[in-house]
Amino acid sequence: MKTHKINMQRAIIYQDALLFKTPFSLRAAIEQGLFLLKIPETFNLEPGIKLCREFYLPATSSTRYRGFRPQTDIYFDREHFQTEHLLVDKTRWATRLPGAVVKMVLAMDALGQVILQAALRELGVAQALWASASGGAVTGQGTHWFAASHYRPERHLPGCAEHQDTGFVTLLYTRQSGLEAFIDGGWQPIEPEPGYFIVNFGACLELLSAQLPLSARAIKHRVRECPALPGQEDRFSFATFINPPASADLYEVQPLGELRRLISAEAFLRRFNERTWQDRHASFGILSEQTQGTPNE
Repeated sequence: MKTHKINMQRAIIYQDALLFKTPFSLRAAIEQGLFLLKIPETFNLEPGIKLCREFYLPATSSTRYRGFRPQTDIYFDREHFQTEHLLVDKTRWATRLPGAVVKMVLAMDALGQVILQAALRELGVAQALWASASGGAVTGQGTHWFAASHYRPERHLPGCAEHQDTGFVTLLYTRQSGLEAFIDGGWQPIEPEPGYFIVNFGACLELLSAQLPLSARAIKHRVRECPALPGQEDRFSFATFINPPASADLYEVQPLGELRRLISAEAFLRRFNERTWQDRHASFGILSEQTQGTPNE
């Protein structure tokens, strides 16, 4: 199937409001499953870029950006893909990440909360249900992740598995090709746009809104194999994710407005990990309350 340029909606956040060019653009973005968000001029993305370029390198005494591979509670080697990445939850950002990265991630996470609130409003979910339906994620509770990814060109494997994001909202920064989304029956390239985050909605929001007149789409996406290119750096990306806590339940809003329990978030995540990654990290993205935020390994 031929590929074609995907026309994505564009938005900005101004005074804690998500703004599109037309009143119907948010609806279109929700139905498509992704859109572009203008990166605020005050954002400094360099700490995230530096972390992605260095986290997999041997540690040195002069920087906190290197030496993460031995930290197996937050470092993950995807054995069937080019991807290696860090995944750090909000409770550990301040202690495990460089301070400049923490500042950037907190700002990205705040944008994600604005987007989630706007999406719930557009979907017609009563505000009184937001906290229960999201496990508190809509107001900064729940589980908030930061991921930094490096794609190893020496591995002749797919870049990243075909998947849907599991949570509610994802903000992604990348500036290299490789990302593809399943649109109109085929895999289409999603090229990065300078000065924009790529925003996509996750499976929790799709499940929550499935019975509503307007329902969100958790778009399937993947990263194709990223070969070494002369004079160019390895592909990298970083993202924030807003998810319910693993201890919560996932819900579906019924046509009359009430919530119906579907499945526990932990059970949903374990099924996702087994189906998507097929590796030893069955507890990827699941926090243990007993260990106060350390992934079960």
